[in-house]
Amino acid sequence: MTFASNLSSSALRATFSAPSLLALAMLAPRPAHAEGKSVRSAQGVSSDGVYDRFDGDLDLGLALGAEFGSAGQVAPALRASAHYFSIAGVYASGRIKAFDESAPSLFGLGVDLRPLFVPRWAKGYETGPGLLDLTLDSLSLSLGAFWAQRAAQASEPSRGFDVQLGFGIPLLATAAGPWLEARGALRYPDGASREEAVILALSWHGFVTTPFSQGSGL
Repeated sequence: MTFASNLSSSALRATFSAPSLLALAMLAPRPAHAEGKSVRSAQGVSSDGVYDRFDGDLDLGLALGAEFGSAGQVAPALRASAHYFSIAGVYASGRIKAFDESAPSLFGLGVDLRPLFVPRWAKGYETGPGLLDLTLDSLSLSLGAFWAQRAAQASEPSRGFDVQLGFGIPLLATAAGPWLEARGALRYPDGASREEAVILALSWHGFVTTPFSQGSGL
């Protein structure tokens, strides 16, 4: 399928572009107000605009919630993600058919991009408080493929292309910890009409250091 090859190309570009973007951001000049001193938020808490996201190079997230959409009534949903330096990463998502009228079970896989964090941090645009900065930085675009359960008489699951836009609110105003997330999804099954969905979830994010960053000071 063409969407599968496009997905593979997108994944490769995201994987190799993230370190380059980070390196450019570190070399980019930051405004004078952000150098040599921290930015103070409305609560009086100092911040450098990173909000501890460099505690590790890999942001791991796990979310559990519910999906509401045109494919059927509400169904449990889950999502796992891994982002390199909170810039680009991959995700795996699922939807579980809970009862007869709920949407059919689904599995999705793809890439997820968060384009705002690096430009905002590199330019020193810390608005404070951290809750606002982190919420803005969490805006993301997901592109992937999905496989969904068909009706009982069908021999194979349906499949198609998935596009999602999402954001999150850090409940503790920190990058690591619990988040409330919302995503809107457009799914294009092969040979079928487009489906729309909204996913609401509670997630937990944590940071780990991989061998790629060992020795870099992280």
